[in-house]
Amino acid sequence: MTTTNNIKPMSLFTSVLFFGGGAVLMYLFEYHFIQELAYMGLNKIFLFLFLALPLVILFFGALIAYRIEGNAWNWQALKERFRIKPIRGKFWWWVVLFVAVDIGLYLLVYSVGYPVVKWVHDAFPSPAILSDILGNSTTFLGYELKGNWWLLGIWLFYYFFNVLGEEFIWRGYILPRQELTHGKHTWIVHGMLWTLFHIFSPYNALMVLPGALFMSYIVQKYKNTTIFIISHATLNGLVAIRIISGILG
Repeated sequence: MTTTNNIKPMSLFTSVLFFGGGAVLMYLFEYHFIQELAYMGLNKIFLFLFLALPLVILFFGALIAYRIEGNAWNWQALKERFRIKPIRGKFWWWVVLFVAVDIGLYLLVYSVGYPVVKWVHDAFPSPAILSDILGNSTTFLGYELKGNWWLLGIWLFYYFFNVLGEEFIWRGYILPRQELTHGKHTWIVHGMLWTLFHIFSPYNALMVLPGALFMSYIVQKYKNTTIFIISHATLNGLVAIRIISGILG
């Protein structure tokens, strides 16, 4: 059974439902459900793990959609369908370039558009409970970081689904279907919609947009999801520096 022959075009309306639905899911968990659980006195560890649930849903949702599509249930077929390919030669330069450009664009948007960014941040602040859970340079989940390596393990659980949950559903499952509908302009549609997914945090969505468009173009051009998986993992993995530094004291 081949995987590529099973791919069907995805309409713009369906794409909006997927990305918009993901945004609504994240919003409900971060702005409502987590607040209710915090009021109930749930431990911050469980609150943090609960925040990973929407990403877990994206991860397994991608696998379920893959299977419903009629694809073979094995790693080789999944790699072909999700376009998980080796990174060799110049592709590593694209990874490095994206990470550098994304950080640069992030800082550029923040500095040049600071009044707008600040207004959006103040108008749509993140729930205070999130800052309380994430802690600071010496604390995480309500515990002192120093010497507590098990806290890194809990963060890695969230990190795994944060990266692969998004990459499997957005770039692995949806992007190839969008290409059958939007052709060479897919990267624009995909980049805009991935930004829409971040609208539950408007401040973050503003910063994400330039990098989302840039990387969507590269992934579509080379039809290689691994480029974004590694780039996404690198950018989101920067948080580990703070955690490990705190653990080492």
